[in-house]
Amino acid sequence: MNNKQIKEIFNVDKKEVKKFNKNLYQLLENLDYEVAKELTLKRTKEQYIKVLENEKYFTSLLDFEEELYPMLLSRNYFLWKRYAEDKSLSKQARMRGAYLYSYLTRKPLKLKFDVNSFKDKPSFYHNNKTPEIDGIAKMYGLKNGLDNLRFNQFKREC
Repeated sequence: MNNKQIKEIFNVDKKEVKKFNKNLYQLLENLDYEVAKELTLKRTKEQYIKVLENEKYFTSLLDFEEELYPMLLSRNYFLWKRYAEDKSLSKQARMRGAYLYSYLTRKPLKLKFDVNSFKDKPSFYHNNKTPEIDGIAKMYGLKNGLDNLRFNQFKREC
């Protein structure tokens, strides 16, 4: 990578890196720009859990969608399946993970608990109280699912 690219991604000058650590300097010099950009965009487990346990972290639907939609575009459906089976998460989060897995793959996922055992069905986004007719969401005991129109609009803007 050249100096401009390093500065853009890591916000540091190439010469400063060379003074600090020669091995790091050589790594950055040999690293492909597109690969470096992709690595900086990688999501952490905490970011995925934040979306699944959205009642604890989000008060605005727009903030929630800004966090969720780029994750869906990366098409890492296997992560949603892993979180749907993760017993350390709440049942609502696991239901949301299974929903997202099925939404992306169109394959059903069997959960190891009764999704209809909730007195009040949880929403995909906790503040969305409007029941929608979404077969996949209904299959996982959710009151509603993703807003396809908003998601498709986001995809076109990217």
